[in-house]
Amino acid sequence: MNNIFDRIRAILNKQFRFSLDQIQPEAEFEHELGIDSREFFELINEFESAFDIEINAEEATTLVTIQDAINYIETKTITCD
Repeated sequence: MNNIFDRIRAILNKQFRFSLDQIQPEAEFEHELGIDSREFFELINEFESAFDIEINAEEATTLVTIQDAINYIETKTITCD
């Protein structure tokens, strides 16, 4: 999990300039980090590229926190191996 979290932190830091302290597993993309819907779907595209996975729109709506994204990416990358 740490590798996935580290990569997500790097994406969020690069794309949105969040400090690494702000990027915690329990942080909510919209409410705590202030990512709007357009930015969120750009972020989903970044996740897809970084982890070589596909995330459909319905599945993306279940990703509320960073931990949700970690868990989701973990299951997608395990099934792809």
